[in-house]
Amino acid sequence: MTHILVVDDSATERRRVGRLLEKGLDSAIVSYAENGRAALDSLPLKLPDLIVTDLRMPEMDGLGLVEKVAEGGFGIPVILMTSFGNEEIAVQALNAGAASYVPKSALGKHLIKTAENVIALSQGKKSRQRVLQALTEVHSRFVLDNDITYIPPLVSYLQEQIALMRILDESQLIRIGIALCEALTNAIHHGNLELDSEWRQNDEEKYFRIAEERRCIKPYSDRRVRMVATLSDREVRFVIDDEGPGFALVDLRDPTEEFNMDRMGGRGLLLIRSFMDEVTHNVVGNSITMIKNVVPLD
Repeated sequence: MTHILVVDDSATERRRVGRLLEKGLDSAIVSYAENGRAALDSLPLKLPDLIVTDLRMPEMDGLGLVEKVAEGGFGIPVILMTSFGNEEIAVQALNAGAASYVPKSALGKHLIKTAENVIALSQGKKSRQRVLQALTEVHSRFVLDNDITYIPPLVSYLQEQIALMRILDESQLIRIGIALCEALTNAIHHGNLELDSEWRQNDEEKYFRIAEERRCIKPYSDRRVRMVATLSDREVRFVIDDEGPGFALVDLRDPTEEFNMDRMGGRGLLLIRSFMDEVTHNVVGNSITMIKNVVPLD
């Protein structure tokens, strides 16, 4: 069973989100809190596997809840529900430790998939914590074809390696996992398969249908994604290369602009930049380097 805590000051919105989660997730048990303070007070009684919270609430808002969950070391991933006009607070919450966000205008389309990804990434790293603790550096190379189903197990494997090295805490592992998922998906979809993010914004079903078609036809089917992962007690570094034509860096949307916060393309880049300390692209635009600096854990 997966316990999810939904936090919103509107009883109608709480029930709407709860019904979406109960209907869309297997074995989901949903509980509720009317604001961040009530949610925080409930945690010592029963820790949920996931918190889904609104940003704007009395008593304690979503940003305050994210900060307190992180400060308390609860290790619970938090998904934000954002409304238009809350972009600046959402960015602050991501920087404070939130795992992801979903625009309220798109809950029906994206909440379940986002919750599934965050839960899978959170639970996938909770095993074999006492193995290989003396390891100080791992250097791995991966070659992927254009099948996005490979991404979650690959990310889970890398999270496990980082966890075994005991170089990053629980919330950082989740955030790195989400950044990796976004970057690898971008390399496959927008790099190798040359899918336009506007297609997904306008018609998600058509977007994924074209992705499946292109996976089987040349030149797309011959392309691969290559990743080099370097995990050390100084930093974790990921270099992801695709074999697509690339893009002009000046064409990248600013993900912090209000118009782009609710757009799926801007959302992925915002998550990557929020969760990693350094993010750079090559001149061609078909390679991304992401670095997270390691601060010794107490």
